[in-house]
Amino acid sequence: MKTLIIYNDIESELKYLLVEGDYRKFDNVIVNSTNGTGHEDEFIQWFFKKDGDYAFEMSTDKSLLENKEWDKAIITTFLP
Repeated sequence: MKTLIIYNDIESELKYLLVEGDYRKFDNVIVNSTNGTGHEDEFIQWFFKKDGDYAFEMSTDKSLLENKEWDKAIITTFLP
């Protein structure tokens, strides 16, 4: 199973990441929000390095949405 993660950091264009595995638990995670899903801390530890950089190479290529080489799609947001 592959999950397409659509990452919205509000200040730039959407970023896309295709990962092996089921990451639906991170759907609708909003980092730095008071209304959470309960998975924010786990998402932060998985998605970011200790220095705050992304742990993954992401793409801005919208063809990842269109090629449908994924089983599930989720949206995550980072509020500055």
